[in-house]
Formats: sequence, structure tokens, C-alpha cells
Amino acid sequence: MGQYFYAVNETKKEYVSAWDIGGLAKLWEWCVNKWAGIFPYLLRKSSEYGGGDIQISNPEYAGRWDGDRVYLVGDYDESNLFQKAQEKFTNISKPLAKEYNDFVELEKWKLQIDE
Repeated sequence: MGQYFYAVNETKKEYVSAWDIGGLAKLWEWCVNKWAGIFPYLLRKSSEYGGGDIQISNPEYAGRWDGDRVYLVGDYDESNLFQKAQEKFTNISKPLAKEYNDFVELEKWKLQIDE
């Protein structure tokens, strides 16, 4: 393994794989590319009164991870959370990316969804 990272929600038993949304999965790659935009989307806390908030009806993933135990965890981490997520948690990458792309709207910033 090569120190790859998943975004993992231990509370909801979900994870996001950068590979499934057109990205790469090392820490540096998560930090400097557009798929990192999923974090403010998943973690947002809002009463939805301000401009620039979610304009799609009934978003399932916007704010979904607010207040949860969320980690960007590597495959070498001694917690084995990376492996546990891969084996037992739900991968929400593709449906999250579809909703996120509807929110972002701009082609340049949309995530690639590998079908």
C-alpha cells in the first residue's frame, strides 16, 4: 500500500474514496484538488437563510456529516479504520458526487464520476 486516504465517517459508517470521484488518494492530492470540496459540503451547518447556500431541493448529503466523528484516514494508520471502512462501511462517493455536481454547477469544478 502507498499511504492512501479515505474520508471516513465513523458515526454513520460511511466513507468517500477519491478514486470514485475522479481523484487521487494520497494526503497531498486530497489537499490540493477539487474533490476536497466535498468536506465543506458534507460538514456544513446552516439554517439556509444566506445567499450561496444549497439551491437544490431535498439534498441528502449537504451537512450530512455535521457533528459526526469524521477522519481523513490513511491505509497505514494503526487504527485500521481505513480497512474497516473498506470492508464494513457504505461507500457514498458516487451519489455524493452527483448531488455535489448539481450544487456546484460549473463544469470546471464538477467531480468525475466513474460508472
